[in-house]
Amino acid sequence: MNKEVIYLEPEDDITDILTKLQQAEQKLVILVPPKKAAILRSAVNIKLVAKASKEAKKATVIVTQDPGIMKLAMGSKIMIAKTLQSRPAVPTEADFAEYTKMSSEQVINDDGLGTATVGDALKDLDKKEKGPTDHDLKDAKTLTDDELDDKKQNDAKDLPAKKPRKADKGSSKFARYRKQIIAGSIASVLLIALLVWALVFAPAVTIAVSIRATATNFAENVSFTENVADENIEEGKFFAEKHLYEQKISKDFKATGTENRGNKASGKVDVSFTFVPFTYFGEGGYTASVPAGTVFSNGSKEYVATTSASNSWDGETTSVTCDNAKLSGASSLNKDCTFVLTVNVEATAPGEDYNLESSNTWSDFNGASVANSAPISGGTTDQVTVVSQNDVNLARISIEESAADESDGKERLYGELDKDVIIIESSYKREQGEPVSTPAVGSEVGEGAEPKVEIVVAYSVYTVDKAKVEEYIKLKTQLADDQKIYTYGEPYFERFTDINSVARLKTTIKTGPTVTEEGILEKARGRKIGEIQSALRSITGVSNVEITPSFFWVSSVPDDPNKITIELKTEEGES
Repeated sequence: MNKEVIYLEPEDDITDILTKLQQAEQKLVILVPPKKAAILRSAVNIKLVAKASKEAKKATVIVTQDPGIMKLAMGSKIMIAKTLQSRPAVPTEADFAEYTKMSSEQVINDDGLGTATVGDALKDLDKKEKGPTDHDLKDAKTLTDDELDDKKQNDAKDLPAKKPRKADKGSSKFARYRKQIIAGSIASVLLIALLVWALVFAPAVTIAVSIRATATNFAENVSFTENVADENIEEGKFFAEKHLYEQKISKDFKATGTENRGNKASGKVDVSFTFVPFTYFGEGGYTASVPAGTVFSNGSKEYVATTSASNSWDGETTSVTCDNAKLSGASSLNKDCTFVLTVNVEATAPGEDYNLESSNTWSDFNGASVANSAPISGGTTDQVTVVSQNDVNLARISIEESAADESDGKERLYGELDKDVIIIESSYKREQGEPVSTPAVGSEVGEGAEPKVEIVVAYSVYTVDKAKVEEYIKLKTQLADDQKIYTYGEPYFERFTDINSVARLKTTIKTGPTVTEEGILEKARGRKIGEIQSALRSITGVSNVEITPSFFWVSSVPDDPNKITIELKTEEGES
């Protein structure tokens, strides 16, 4: 808690003390009396200090080691501190008894002529003050407020006369009216600030001028380019910028495809080609061949050749080797001859079912018999879950149903466009890409994994710079020197099919007499509102003038153009 220390002067009377106490700004007030001051050795004065403290809602502490003051403070419940640094407390009987036992300690007498023990000082204090006895203290407690005031006045009369202290009284009066002075100063400053604001900063006006304008339809054929360097406003060729917004839509699905990822069986087959050499004698001979990739069938199972083999007879020589034997001579060439070609094969699919023992139940190949003299083996079965094309198709249908409403994508696309462009509405497109599965179709799906299909939907539209369009309209509109275009309407394009098409630019413009904001400002700045209305209404083509001040006391238009708002309105006249 903040405290205020008041040092009492030897000539201060009880009135001065009470005034200083009441005018103290802090709640905690420290009274420091001089050693020879007798003013606080009066029971009535102590009572007055206690009463004034209570009324002013102050906590009063007296800094003293005088046993007499301590005794009176004990009765009036006023706190005492030995020094400014000591902890204050209301004295008790035990505290007072401690002082009376200090017979060896010395204290200064009031007259300053010697020293005495604490006990002697108390007796001397009782004589000089003519009390107070316990009976006097008891009587003081029962005094009424009026009696206390009378007592205060009587005590003041009994005190020695002293010269008035002009500086102290002046300071007291200033302290008494300080709040009023400060409040008055603040009010004056606020009033001046208010007047400056009202007369200097606040005045502003809005001048709305209505112009009689004629509506005219505008229509011209125009073309477009995607290369900004090729733009030519005079020829009606506009740079059209393409805007694109892509929306990715995804959906999780459950894979239902299965696939055997085991090993494929493999082995060898013998292909036997039988012919009569004599038949081909002199006819170019005979050739038997099995190319790689040839498919052989054994029942419902198929095997593919992974190697190739061939054998031939030229048809000119009189001997041929077949069936591991050599036929020689013309007569022997009229017998059956067999070329046996052996190739490696592999099953077209994995699985144990493709393992075969030795078998000759193969389907013929181009008239040749097929057999395997050794087993075809190594096929194993390992069924895994994979993404099927049907899974992707079903997920795509689900996405398309949920994304049927394209308003969200279109709204996002248009929301990204600048406000100063004209949208070519007929160029708007929504294109949906092919679904992409993760993992891809045919890929294995791990346990607990969920495949996902994602489709990219692209929204696009072309725009043209609005300022360029208005510039073109202005170039194509034939106006007299005293006429101008006030509004360009809402220009739009018809018959746009693609960037290379010729479209029709249409709008409705409003034209009227030339009235500019600069001209209105020149006539309005610093003049009375009534004068301005008359001056502006005299302009040819002006149908109405409305001047709205910012506040009711504003009667003139400010000279500052920043405080003048010009609004030009058009009213359709006869075309």
